[in-house]
Amino acid sequence: MEKEKLLGWALLTNISDGDSAAGPALRLNKHTVIDALREVQILLLDASQLDRRYKLKLTLSTDKSTAETGASQVSGEKILRYDYSILQKKALDFISKTRKYPKKLQWASFDKANFEDLLSNLRVLNDDMMGFLEAYERKRHFQMQEATFMQILQVNNRMDGLVELLHSLKDTAAEDAKQAHANNLDQRTYDDRLIRLTRFKAVSIAIETQTTQINEPEARSILDKAVTGAELSLAKLTQISPNDDEEQHQRSHGLYDKTPVWVEWRYYEDMDEDEEPPAFIVQRISKLAKLLRDGMKPAEFLVPACLGYVHQKSHCRFGFVYKSMESLGRDLPISLFELLSTVKKPSLTTRVRIAHAVANSIWYLHATNWLHKGLRSDNITFQDRQQIRNATPFLCGFDYSRPSGVGEETEQPSQNSLHEMYRHPETQFDFPRDGRTGFKKVHDIYSLGVIMFEIGVWMPISEILGIDTTKTIKASMVKKVQSDLLRKDNLDLLESEAGDVFAGAVTVCLDGTLAPSKTLQSDEADSQLQLNFGEHVIKNLERISI
Repeated sequence: MEKEKLLGWALLTNISDGDSAAGPALRLNKHTVIDALREVQILLLDASQLDRRYKLKLTLSTDKSTAETGASQVSGEKILRYDYSILQKKALDFISKTRKYPKKLQWASFDKANFEDLLSNLRVLNDDMMGFLEAYERKRHFQMQEATFMQILQVNNRMDGLVELLHSLKDTAAEDAKQAHANNLDQRTYDDRLIRLTRFKAVSIAIETQTTQINEPEARSILDKAVTGAELSLAKLTQISPNDDEEQHQRSHGLYDKTPVWVEWRYYEDMDEDEEPPAFIVQRISKLAKLLRDGMKPAEFLVPACLGYVHQKSHCRFGFVYKSMESLGRDLPISLFELLSTVKKPSLTTRVRIAHAVANSIWYLHATNWLHKGLRSDNITFQDRQQIRNATPFLCGFDYSRPSGVGEETEQPSQNSLHEMYRHPETQFDFPRDGRTGFKKVHDIYSLGVIMFEIGVWMPISEILGIDTTKTIKASMVKKVQSDLLRKDNLDLLESEAGDVFAGAVTVCLDGTLAPSKTLQSDEADSQLQLNFGEHVIKNLERISI
C-alpha cells in the first residue's frame, strides 16, 4: 500500500515529466522533495536487502490474458488503467506465490522488526509528500489508493488473510492518527472505511461458512456478536399496517417494542399450521438478517438500520425489521419507483447525486463480495418524503439465494414480469433464480444500469419502452429490454436528458463491456471488474459538472 501511495503521488504530480509539468507547490519545494525522495530510496534499498536475504522476488506473470484484458474495449475506447498497473499485477502475483511457499517468510525476529521500522519510516515520508499535493489532487490520491485496496480485498477470501489485513490497516490508522497534516481528517475517514470493509468481508465469510472456531482474539471479538441469532420476537411487533391476508404487501409499518419500525416481507408457499417452511429458506433468511443488522458495516453501503427478522407463520412470511428514521415517523419509506411516477422530474444535479449514491453503494458492496441480486427501483427507498432533493437513497430487497450447485435446494423466482425487466437476460425467468451458471456481479451492474436509465430520464422502465403494465407483459417483451434500451433512439433520449457522460456510464453497465476477459481466474476477474466499474461508472459520475 505504501508503494501505491508513492506511485500515485508521482502520477498526480507529473514528476517524471520535468519541472514544466509539475504543480506550483512541487516547484516551490523542489529541493525538499528531492531530499525526501533520497530518503525513500535509502529505505527501499534497505528493504531490498531483506528481500534478497529471503529470496523474495517479484515475478511478472507470462499469462497472455493480461495482454488480452489490456486491449478490452469499453464504448470504443480502451479500458483505462493507472500507469503503474503492471506493478500492481506483480504485487498480486507475489502475494499469490508467497501463499504457496510460506517457508520463505519465516522472519528472524530482528529482521521482522527492521522491516516494520522501514515501513513505518516510509509511511511517514509518504505522508509528508502528500503536503505537496493540491486539495483536488489529494482527493484523487485517496481515490487511487482506494481502487488499489479494492483489488487487494478482492483476492483475500480467507479468514486468516483478512485478519492479517485488518491488523495492518489498524496499525496504519494508528500511525496516521499521530500525524497532524491538513488532510488528516480525510485520511482518518479513508482509514476507517477500509477497516470497516475488511471487517465486514470477514464477518460475511464467517456467516456464510458458519465459522465459530477461531482462536485469534481480535477475530473472535469481531465475530462473536455478528454470528449470533438474529430472530426477533413476533409478539413485540405490533400495530402492523397494512396487515391483511388477501394481498401480499411488500412492506408494512408498525412498532417493535414501542419503537417505530417498517418491515420488508418475504413470502413462502402456503402450508398447514403444523408445518415449517423449508430449512434452507430459514437458514438464508437468518444469514441475510445477520449481514443487514451488522452495526459496523460501512455507511457507504446505504443499508437501513436492521434490527433482525420475524417469522409470521399465520401469513407464511418472514419480515426484516428496520428502524424508522425520525423524519419518516409512522409512514412507510417511499420507493424510487413511486417517485418516478408521482414526483415532477428533479434537477439534473439531484438525479446525478441519486445515481452516484446508488452506484457507489454497489461498488462498495461488491468489494466485500456481497451481491444484491434484487436491484430495481422499488427496492431503492427514501426515508424523507418531503425533501427528496437532499434525501439519502437506501437499498433494500436484498436476496440471499446462492448460485445453484449439485444437490443444492433452490427457490422459485417471482412471476412478476415487471421485476424481470430489471434482471440481466441470463437470469430472467430461470429456475433457479440465479440463472444457469450462478448470479454474477455483472448481473447486479446490469440492473444498476436499468435503474440509472430510469433516473436519467425520470420515468419507469416500462414507460421508457412503451410497455402497458395494465396488460399481461409477455416474456418475449421482457427478454428484449436490454437490446431496446441500447437502441440509438433511447440512448439519444438519455443523452439529451442527462448528458453524454451520464449516458456513457449507463451504457457500459447495460452492454456488458465492463466484464473482464473470460480467461482470467475468478479472483483476477473480480479485481479487474471492480477497477473497470470504478473507472467508467463511479469516476465518470463524479466528474459530471452542472
